[in-house]
Amino acid sequence: ADNKRRKLPSLSGWYMNHMNNHEVATKCISTGFLAVVGDFCAQVLAEYLSNGSILAIKSLDKLRMIAFFFDGTLCTGPLLHYVYKLYEHVYPINGGDDKKGNSGSLKRAFVHVLFDNYVMIVAYISLMMLSTALVEGRYKSIPHEFKFDLIPNIKASYKASALGLMWLQLISFYSL
Repeated sequence: ADNKRRKLPSLSGWYMNHMNNHEVATKCISTGFLAVVGDFCAQVLAEYLSNGSILAIKSLDKLRMIAFFFDGTLCTGPLLHYVYKLYEHVYPINGGDDKKGNSGSLKRAFVHVLFDNYVMIVAYISLMMLSTALVEGRYKSIPHEFKFDLIPNIKASYKASALGLMWLQLISFYSL
């Protein structure tokens, strides 16, 4: 039991050490890894919804998972890092001339979240669609996908944000 207890702090310590020494690279690789986990879950959920069981999964789309890793590591991860730094530079959550204390910080975090979820999401989705299509070799389908899939994807993201994800992000931005 003691050995298991020591591994968790050492893993978090290892990660935080990498964050301190290689912040952008660590964030980018973490984003790529999380993108693969998210895509894996999406593929399993799609299988469950279409067949009523995850036991019937014949094969996962490994190229798609590689594409999501590529996007997270080389596109979305760096973009998120620098966009969030820009948010803090332009309109810091904790600080500024705000004399309101916590309510001012909450307002600033809310502005960050709104901008991220309703303006920057267009760039995030566009970049993800482009990068994954390129990695998967779907060069010719890119114009068609942008014409017919971009707006529905943005609308779906707006709905997901309003129904819960935005509020979780607000808690994260405000607390962390």
